[in-house]
Amino acid sequence: MFVRRGAFAVALLVMCLGLRISSALAQHLTEQWVEKTAQPLIDDRLAEGLSIGYLEGEHYGTVHLGKAAANGKKATNATLYEIGSVSKVFTSLLLADAVVRGDIELKSAADIPNQAGIRLPSRDGRAITWLDLSTHRSGLPRLPGNLAPTDLTNPYAKYDSRLAAEFLNQYQLTRSPGEKQEYSNLAVSVLGYLVAQKSGKPYQQLLRERIADPLKMVDCTIALSDAQVQRFATPHDASGDANSPWTFADLPGAGGIRGTMRDMLRFARAQLTPPDDTLGKAIDLAWQQQTAADPSGAAMGLGWMIAGDGQTRWHNGQTGGFHAALFINRELHTAVVVLCNTATNEVDQLAMQLMQKAAGKEAPAPANNAPVAAADGQAIDAKLRSRLVGRYQLTPKFIFDVRDRGGHLMVGITNQPTQEVFPDSATRWSYRGVDATLEFTLPESGPAKSLILHQNGQQQTARRID
Repeated sequence: MFVRRGAFAVALLVMCLGLRISSALAQHLTEQWVEKTAQPLIDDRLAEGLSIGYLEGEHYGTVHLGKAAANGKKATNATLYEIGSVSKVFTSLLLADAVVRGDIELKSAADIPNQAGIRLPSRDGRAITWLDLSTHRSGLPRLPGNLAPTDLTNPYAKYDSRLAAEFLNQYQLTRSPGEKQEYSNLAVSVLGYLVAQKSGKPYQQLLRERIADPLKMVDCTIALSDAQVQRFATPHDASGDANSPWTFADLPGAGGIRGTMRDMLRFARAQLTPPDDTLGKAIDLAWQQQTAADPSGAAMGLGWMIAGDGQTRWHNGQTGGFHAALFINRELHTAVVVLCNTATNEVDQLAMQLMQKAAGKEAPAPANNAPVAAADGQAIDAKLRSRLVGRYQLTPKFIFDVRDRGGHLMVGITNQPTQEVFPDSATRWSYRGVDATLEFTLPESGPAKSLILHQNGQQQTARRID
């Protein structure tokens, strides 16, 4: 995480939505309630702009808050956002479509001839299958070892299939494919490339022909036209500063799709009620649970994370200036889409609040001064958290930016997405999904003087600089 900079996915790989359905297809969401619930993210400057959409049976609504464009205007249903790793759901749907068409066998080896010469590694006689790539069980790392961006504000612009082949053709798996879930942007990037190669068409053309055009998603795209650029939201980093859009070479399948609220609601409706055609069959195939939950990760469909209730399918995504979340529950006949032009994890919490409300169980937002319980049982209040807030320098180009957001301790790192850390004690806070811990050095009073990063058996000290 800290060595490989600029990851474009933030996935909550273990999540339980304990949704209890109070009444089937009851209307619980309203635009007024959504606006009231989401407005604090704008007021507290956690998000620059938000677009929120929901479906409940035949009832639907959209809400736009804050600023999405450079001219200070709100977004509309036609404003374009980067959806980051929600792209993975589209890539896996393209895989499902190829399976339905008889072009690909889901459990067969994905090591097919391709223009870049990519050869997928194997281990103990076990090849990487299409299913492994889609469900993060390929054994491939999160990011390739030869990713060395020259522009950290657009880190994937020059990483192409040729470089992926250079890495994969010499990479040795550390375990057999299928053995364990490990979230991998690399795997799904390669999946999108290989599915496109199998079809004989570029990824963007395949996306348009197989998904976007049939669902009338007029702006679902990788590359923007001149007219679409005029409707593209201004990206912001976690600190609220304007940032650069992210572009991808010929490996956009894990994070390169852009879309509007209008597009995403059409996509969500198709997941709730699939059309009676080839695409509908592919949607149902992708929806089916393909792997069970285990200690390494959540249950999955094709591309979809499956929540603890067994019903909700979801995915989120983050780039350098955007965050997106998509939650769908067929039993509730409900879908929630949140698009944001700020790289903030608060979007996921908002989406989960809306799903709870749709289930008839409203979850209040945490108050900023609410105490947080540490793993050792100690209550950590806002006053103590405020002593940890600040900027800590490991090197001139590697700075930790620690902030308290509504009771959540959020840590931004130079040119990386902001992530939440969770208290083991008053001074030790750990990431989830990443084996890394931050230990703050607290004097008897006043702010922390430094923090120590514990990762990979090493300890590195970052000094407070503000």
